Amino acid sequence: MNDDSFYTSDADSQFVLSYELISLLRWLMDHDEDKLKKIVSHALSSGLHEELQRDSTVVDTNELEEIQESIIDFFGILEAIFLEAMHEHAVKKALEKNLMPSIDQIDSTVCDNATVRFSVEKATSDIEKKPEEDPKDLLFKELLRRWKPDKKSVLN
Repeated sequence: MNDDSFYTSDADSQFVLSYELISLLRWLMDHDEDKLKKIVSHALSSGLHEELQRDSTVVDTNELEEIQESIIDFFGILEAIFLEAMHEHAVKKALEKNLMPSIDQIDSTVCDNATVRFSVEKATSDIEKKPEEDPKDLLFKELLRRWKPDKKSVLN
């Protein structure tokens, strides 16, 4: 998932959801429907019902823009929470597989954090698929696959 996976396009008033975010929504519908019902029930009992009763059925242009912004804000927050949870999950898996000493050896001046993060995520999923392979080797192979050195760097 990249940083611009969720964005608005002012020209055509559309937004795009990342594949990962759509997968999360599908997962929640398929596996956590009861929790979603509880969230909706809580919202209704915490004032949403009264707010809906108060609002008129006629919607003007300003309200449409506000509704669209609310949808965009919701998915933006959901994606931020999802990215944070994915990062925490990758760190947890890295700790479980004893990859932290290997990660600490990576020079952050040579390899950016995003490359390291994505490499750790991929390596931890590969470790589960190939438990016979050395986790450190899997991490460094993935890191080399994703690393794009800067041509201006003296180290290259």
